[in-house]
Amino acid sequence: MHDPLYARILLLRQGREEVAIVGLDLLGFYRNDVQDLRRRAGFDAPGRFLFVAATHTHSGPDTLGLWGPFYGISGENPAYQTRIKESIAAALDRLEGALRPVTAEGARGSLDPRGLCRDSRDPQVIDPDLAVLRLKGKDGKAVATVVNWSCHAEVLGPKNRLLTADYPAALCARVEEKTGGACVFLNGMIGGLLTPDVTADDYAEAERVGRTVADAALALKTSARPSRPLAARAGPVLVPVENARYRLVLPALTFGHRLYAADGTPLPRWKKWTLAARQLLVGLTPATEPWVRSEVAVVDAGPARLLGMPGELFPELAVGGYGGADAFGRPVVDPRDQNPPDLSRAPKGPYLRDLVRAPAPMLVGLAGDELGYVVPGYDFKVRPGKLMLPRLPGHYEETNSIGPSATRILLDAAARLLKETP
Repeated sequence: MHDPLYARILLLRQGREEVAIVGLDLLGFYRNDVQDLRRRAGFDAPGRFLFVAATHTHSGPDTLGLWGPFYGISGENPAYQTRIKESIAAALDRLEGALRPVTAEGARGSLDPRGLCRDSRDPQVIDPDLAVLRLKGKDGKAVATVVNWSCHAEVLGPKNRLLTADYPAALCARVEEKTGGACVFLNGMIGGLLTPDVTADDYAEAERVGRTVADAALALKTSARPSRPLAARAGPVLVPVENARYRLVLPALTFGHRLYAADGTPLPRWKKWTLAARQLLVGLTPATEPWVRSEVAVVDAGPARLLGMPGELFPELAVGGYGGADAFGRPVVDPRDQNPPDLSRAPKGPYLRDLVRAPAPMLVGLAGDELGYVVPGYDFKVRPGKLMLPRLPGHYEETNSIGPSATRILLDAAARLLKETP
């Protein structure tokens, strides 16, 4: 172990509303685990909401079950998953008795990503937004700071064999050192793929990236106005499992999700075996494919508004940026790209960033679930076939996405939820 993995927890209460924000130093947490955690902690009741998001560190345990001993065999460790949930539930119980009055302040800034984060897939679009929520006690000192920024937590490369939270560890340590309060980091729209812009995949570079982002967050000038009352709202969504490889290994993946028919009727548990066999032998059709439930969520806390999305959304879904404004010195499309995006088909706004109206807007990825990459529909390209191999050059993300329909389903759900939440 290089540095401990944490569940960093902020518990907020205003009147009868109570919201817990949990940042997990994990690759991801599926919906079933999130729902189970809510039940264990008593946050499945009216007026209580548990917002859970993973930092997506690549140097943590396999909480998604993706890397078992053989293809199609889950790598999930049930005892470890239970330990995580029990620890968080116990911590939330302790925090109930440690609440104290705070004032909430927020801010939004733009951080030049060069030397910190780069886009490894065309079009070149990076979400430069940096948002902060600060909670201060009556003495004016920091109690907690929430930081939202977008980049994969993968400074450390495949040769690393030590557990680490990657750059979020250094980011939180820096904020806590400078403020004396706790820090929760919430990763953002990291698909695309937004990866650290570093000179080496070592701990020194992870420290540099984390500290640089932390210092930029601390430098933001926060304000308490305008402010919304504490509130949380979740919108359930039903998403088809269109990924052909996922269909083949349903028995290994369904510890994280219950399967449903297209009309929302729960499927019997044995169906995961027969559906996988059918996919192998003849293939599934839109009429026979399984669906899973997930959610989008909105949390208001003073001047901050958090939009939680259950996967790794591409940054262009957040900001657009197809004209080059967010390419930061690089061509939007590399002329050497073998499968370039057709920007004439790119969607027009408004984009998610336009819809989250608040002094401190936070677009949070891997929140409440992990559906994989959420790829813009116009550029979703994959080889036909049950294994979708060989991958099309420059289109790795599609083979680790639940499917192309998820993008529009999730965006529409987010737009509806934000419209319903004044």
